[in-house]
Amino acid sequence: MALVIGEIKHGFLADDKANGTLIPVPPQNGGFGWGKIYLSFGSDFGDVLLRIAVYNSATKTWRIDSSVKVPSLGNRVTVPIQDGDQKVSVGRVQNGATDKGVWPCSYMIETTLKAA
Repeated sequence: MALVIGEIKHGFLADDKANGTLIPVPPQNGGFGWGKIYLSFGSDFGDVLLRIAVYNSATKTWRIDSSVKVPSLGNRVTVPIQDGDQKVSVGRVQNGATDKGVWPCSYMIETTLKAA
């Protein structure tokens, strides 16, 4: 079941930190009837390179991956969400000379429902 669909801002983080997109995520196995949370990304017209940082409230740390490639000619890319994850910071990293930071790139948050 999809909960939220949104777009990653255009432009590169290296040029301006305001080009980043912050995605709050619901608590995994939360009290609202949902179970595991999934976050995925897709792109079109060109491959998009993302820096993804996930904040976990239990450990009070960020997990950072600066090289998440989202291919235009391929499946969407899933980023693992763990118990305690609260928010995901996403920004574009330039993926070669032809990348101008404007190719469409979107995210989707999905969940499974808890068994009754």
